[in-house]
Amino acid sequence: TQCSSLGIISTIGSQISLFSMMIISFIRLYGIKNSMSIPLPLTKTAAFLTACFVFLLMSAATTVAVWPLLTQMEDTFVNGMKYDQNIRLFVGLPDKEIHFNILEAYYGRMKNKTLSWSLINTMVDDMFTSQYGDLGRKKVDFFGNDGVCLFKYFVKSDDPQKHFVWGILALNFSCFVMITISYVFINIISLASSELMAQGPGSKMIKQRNRKMQRKISIIITTDFLCWIPFVIMCCLHTLEIIDATPWYALFSIIILPINSVINP
Repeated sequence: TQCSSLGIISTIGSQISLFSMMIISFIRLYGIKNSMSIPLPLTKTAAFLTACFVFLLMSAATTVAVWPLLTQMEDTFVNGMKYDQNIRLFVGLPDKEIHFNILEAYYGRMKNKTLSWSLINTMVDDMFTSQYGDLGRKKVDFFGNDGVCLFKYFVKSDDPQKHFVWGILALNFSCFVMITISYVFINIISLASSELMAQGPGSKMIKQRNRKMQRKISIIITTDFLCWIPFVIMCCLHTLEIIDATPWYALFSIIILPINSVINP
C-alpha cells in the first residue's frame, strides 16, 4: 500500500542516516587521532571496499524496513484487518482475538490457540456465500498502526512485534551512544593538541577553532540526549502500560527525532 511504501522509504532513510553518522564519527575520530590523515589511500582496492561497505549499509537499512512486510512474517507484524463497510460483522480493525471469537461463534467450539492469518482468511471466506463476491479487506500492517505511516516504535507488552521493535530501538540507541563517545574523544584529543600548539604563533586562531568545535560537539551530544533519552523512556512506559503514548507518536516521529539529522553536522 501507499502507507507501507512511505514507511519503507522513511525507515530506510532514517537508518542510513543513523549508520552514516556513526561511521562518519569513527572516521573523524581516526583522522583527529592520526593528525587528520585519511584512513586509506584512494586506490581501486579502497574504492571497492568503500562500495562494498556502502552496499552493506544500505542492505542493512533496507532489511530493517522490509522485514515487517514479508508475507512469511505476517503473523508477527499484522495486527488486524480492515474490511469493507458492507461487511458489518467485522467492525473497525479486528485483531486475531476478535476474529477467533467470531469464528468460534460461527463454527462452534475450537481449540483455544492463536490462528494464523492465512487460516483466518480462509475461514472468513467460507462464512460468506458467493453473493458477497470477493470480500474486500486489507491488512493493518506494521507501518500505519498508530495513524502515521512510520516505523512502529510504540508497542505494548502483548504486541507480537515487540521483540523486533525493541531490538531495533536498542540498535539505534547503541549507535547514538557510540556517536556520542566518538565525539567526546574527538573533543578530548583536540583540547590536548590545542594546548600544545597554543603557545606558538597563531594561538588565538587555534583557540577560536577549538571553541567552535566544542560548540559543535556540545550540540551533537545535547540533541542526542534530548531527543533519544525521552523517546526511549516514553517507549518503556508505553510497553509497561504505565501511560498511553500513542497520541505523542506523531510528535516524536515527525518533529523531535528528525532534529538529530537536521542539527547534526
